[in-house]
Amino acid sequence: MANILRRPRVRGLVAAAVIGGGLVLGTAAPAHANYVSPSYPTKLKCEAARPAYKTSWTTPGPCIKITSTSYKFIVYTNY
Repeated sequence: MANILRRPRVRGLVAAAVIGGGLVLGTAAPAHANYVSPSYPTKLKCEAARPAYKTSWTTPGPCIKITSTSYKFIVYTNY
């Protein structure tokens, strides 16, 4: 294995893979980020959809009026 890393092409490929992996992991969103639900036309439909987002990992927040015809809620991640 040590002899194979002495080859410039292999060493370059290994370095590129390490840098690429670091960029992917460094720019990824954290797994514990909160997110916004889809838009619902009425508050009644928004309230009806909230139980679907209740899990052991997530808790839905209250429905909020975004525009005159849409409601959304934030889904919080339990830490």
